[in-house]
Parts: sequence; C-alpha cells; structure tokens
Amino acid sequence: MHRALLVNDIVHTILQNVDSATDMINFASTCSALSSPALDILWSKQWNLGPLIMCLPKDTWEVGADNFIRLSREPLPTEWECVRSNASRIRELSRNKDMGYRRPPQPHSHVLHKLFALFPPASLFPNLHKIDFKAVSPRPKFSPDFALLRQFLSPGLEVLVFYVPSGIPVHEVERLSDALGAQASGVRQMVISPNHDGSRCQIDLPFNKMQKLHLLDLGPNVCLTRHDLADIGRLRSLQVLRLDLREGLGIIETLRLGDMRLELSALNSLTIVTDHLQLCTSFLLRVITPRLSSIDIRYWKYAAPAEVGEFVLSLHTSCQSFAFLEDISVIRTGHPRDFYGPLPSDLFRPLLKFRKLTNVVFKAQGQYCLDDAFIDDAAVAWPDIQRLGFASKEMHTSTVTFTAVLSLASRCRSLRVLYLDFDGTQRPTLPYRREGEDASDGERELWPTQTALERLHVGHSKFSRVALVPWILSAVFPNLYDIGWCRAPDDFSIIPWLQEAAEFQQLLRYRKIDPVKYALLPNFVLSVLEDKISLESWEVSV
Repeated sequence: MHRALLVNDIVHTILQNVDSATDMINFASTCSALSSPALDILWSKQWNLGPLIMCLPKDTWEVGADNFIRLSREPLPTEWECVRSNASRIRELSRNKDMGYRRPPQPHSHVLHKLFALFPPASLFPNLHKIDFKAVSPRPKFSPDFALLRQFLSPGLEVLVFYVPSGIPVHEVERLSDALGAQASGVRQMVISPNHDGSRCQIDLPFNKMQKLHLLDLGPNVCLTRHDLADIGRLRSLQVLRLDLREGLGIIETLRLGDMRLELSALNSLTIVTDHLQLCTSFLLRVITPRLSSIDIRYWKYAAPAEVGEFVLSLHTSCQSFAFLEDISVIRTGHPRDFYGPLPSDLFRPLLKFRKLTNVVFKAQGQYCLDDAFIDDAAVAWPDIQRLGFASKEMHTSTVTFTAVLSLASRCRSLRVLYLDFDGTQRPTLPYRREGEDASDGERELWPTQTALERLHVGHSKFSRVALVPWILSAVFPNLYDIGWCRAPDDFSIIPWLQEAAEFQQLLRYRKIDPVKYALLPNFVLSVLEDKISLESWEVSV
C-alpha cells in the first residue's frame, strides 16, 4: 500500500470523488486504511433507520407486506454491536422527498422502542448533527413514537426538523418545549413542518435559550404566543425566517396588542404565507428588518389595488434603508376566480428606490397597467436586474410598447428572465446612438446585443407581423431560447402570436444549423426596419 494512503486528508479527498455507493463499498472492502473512512461516508447520511436494523443477522428480522421491518427473533447482545458501530457514523437523518411511494423498508415502532431501550438515541448517534424526525417516524397522527424525538436532542444537534402530529396531548407539547430549552441550545436551524389534517397547534418554544438559531421555519397552523414573538425579536443571529400569518393563528393580533414592535437586526431572508395580503402589511409595519435582502410573499385572497400599494410602502417602513433589498417575490397562489383590479405603475414606483434589486416578481395580483415611463425608470433604477416579472392572469390591453421592452432588456445587461405583457402590434422605434458614441452622421442602429436574456414570457401580449417581433428578438438577444405565453380558452387573439412563435423557432434553428447566416441577422433586421429591403428577402439574401 502506498504511503499516501496513510494520510487521512488524502484518503478523504479520494473518497469524496467516488460517485456510486457500490464503488464506496468496494473501497471499504479493500483494506483497513480505506475501510473506516469509506464506511463513514457511506453511513453519514441516511433516509431512515431501516439499513441500520438490517445490519443485524438476516435471521433476526423480516420485512412484512406493509414494508415495515420486524424482529423474527431476539438478537444477541453481541449482534447489536454492528448496529451500534454504524450508528455512530451517522451525521444526518433526513427524509428523502424524491422517493414518492417507493420508500425503502423502515423499522416498525416496536423495533425502534426495542433499539432505543438498549441504546438511547443521544448515545447511539454521538455524531448526529441533523435530524428530520419523519426519517425516524413518519406517522401523521400522535403515537408513542413522538416521545422519541426528545431522546434525539443533544448539545451537538444543529439542524432540527419535526412536525407536531394531530391529536398530540398538551403535556407532550410542554415536555418537548422543556427538552428543547434544556438539551438543544446548539440548534442553528429549526423547521416545524405542517401536519396533515390542518389542525392548529399552540407551542411555546424556548427561543430565549436557543440563541444560536439563524434559520427558523414555522409551518402552517403553528400558533405563537406574545412571549414567543418577543423572544424571536431577541434572536440576534436569526438570518432566515419563514412564517404562516393566516388569519386566526393570532400572530398579527398579538403584535397589534399593545402596539408591539420587533427588531430583527440580522434578518436577511423573510418568507410569509398568508391568506390576506393586508396581514403581511400589518406584520411588516411592526417589524424592523434593516438588513433584509430577500422577501417572498404567498397569499390567495383578493387584494384591492390600494392594499397592494400599502404593501409596497410597508417595505420602506420595515427595511428603513434602500441599501440591502435584492429580491422581492409576491405571488397570489391558487386559482382565484374573483375580480382582478387594475394595478397602475404608480403603485410600484416606491420599489424604484431599492437600487440593489436583482429579482422582482409580482404574479396574479391583478391587471398590471404599467407604462413606458415606469419601464424606462426601472432600467435606470435596477441596472443589475436578473429576473423581472409582472404576470397578469387576466387578459387586458397593455400600454407598454415593444420599444420600451427592447430598451429595458438591452440596457439591463444581466437580465436573464423577463415576464411582461406589451403591445407588439406596432413596429418599434429605433434607438439613437448612446451617449459617448459617434453620432455625427445622425444614423441610428439596432439595440445593443444582450447575451444574458434566455427566457421571455409575453403573457397576454398582442402581436402583429408588422412589428417584426421574432426577428428583432432573435437579432438583439442571441441566447434567447424559450418564449412562453398565456393560453386562454376560446381566445382566438392568440393565433397571431402562435404564428410569431413558430417564426421565432425557425430562426432559432438557423442559429444552430447555419451560424454564419445567422450572424447577418442584425444587419438584415435593421435594413427591414429602415424599409431598405423586405422581410421576404431573408431566404435569398445570402
């Protein structure tokens, strides 16, 4: 054996590049120098405790028709040693969400209680730093298995994901809360996932004893007390917060009581799920987030245009600075059937003060009645924008011109995704030369080539062949490959766009099969716009 394999760092580097579990098992079987680190990697992350029980001799266990592992005989004390040895290598117990219904066998509740009676989880898993309790017990309703969660808590645990099952007794919630404060003070990320029946749960979490928390995700139907909210405000390391503010959970009512205000000085990411956008506005007006860089809002009930405007203004109150916010996403979810109000540009103008925005998405709040002046100002305010979307669900006539869209996308050199309704029925006006360029001859040129834009969704835009939309898009945005649009039942106005989209796809094929000819496209389009040649001459122009 080469001496290099005696150096742990070298061995670890080699094993980190092994892709398959089969190859890792082969490494573990090669020699003693590779066996231990290979087994550490193999066992470091597990989806459930089934493989651990299967370390017992095969005559001690069996898998039933229900896919649960049961003991067929009582294992000898020495036979448990392999289980104990491999359990010490596990660092992460996580639920594999990609397996769907094809889940591997997992231990029956009786087997778990037998195992943990012999070896308490805190000692059986000394290196465990992350646990999703559904990897241990996926039962949606309360059972004695839930009490096992407390036994997994330890000072070394950093990531804790659990659910509060339906039907859980109050005293079990209180015991869990006490255990979290006493045994899990080192937790940095805590996620309480939703239960399946939608029942609400009141849980008094000991945030005052969990000062290392930097991510807190409180799922639907988790009710917080005024005391909990006050303690959240004292979490000076909290950087990521996800909240459910649905009506009746009491969070907004608690904040309003006594005009309570919170300051989350380190928070940079906020996600809120709610039924009414106004509840989100009320929360922001009472929470100070001076370093907030990302906010994601999901709601599903109708918000009037004035309420949308109040939400936008509440960002000014909460952020107190325009220097940090980079990402804002406000999406109305579900399939609402009520009226969509008009949302003029003035409602969104306060966002232009946030000059570091790179991602701005508003979807399904109403009819976005934007104008060219707003689009032009957005290009100035957000020069580093990467994703921009104002996506209406209802058909309406946009006053944003194709010229303004081209100007925005060509000036914002990092823009990759654009979702915007516009008027594509008129031929765009060619831009004049930029400041600093030679304009002595007074000639104009095509918009500067922008290579970042890859995806464009035109929503309910209207089109006419005279506007040359597919040709100009192909010439100005050479890396644009995906164009989407809204489909409405019995909407025959979409037929012109389907023709335009087919023409764009044909030009896209030219990009691949005849790049030499495709390179001439910008000059060809410019000549067509200046009425020097006809569009039909493309096929014979080269």
